[in-house]
Amino acid sequence: MRAYYRDLYVLFRHDSRAREYFDNLPAHVQDRISAQYRQIDTMDQLERFAARYHTPLFPLEGIGGHTFLPPPVQP
Repeated sequence: MRAYYRDLYVLFRHDSRAREYFDNLPAHVQDRISAQYRQIDTMDQLERFAARYHTPLFPLEGIGGHTFLPPPVQP
């Protein structure tokens, strides 16, 4: 049976594995997850949010074996 908690921080208090998993995520992923802390009440949800935020916000282009960022948007 899956344990549900009120939010991410309650999950951390009851599941040290969740806290360890979170602490090993990149800082930008931690920031985005922390902003959604009330929506995360299980370890499964934490892993799903982390997977979603690991995906790039925009595609990278590969040219000749090199990866380039897309050009900046001009106002």
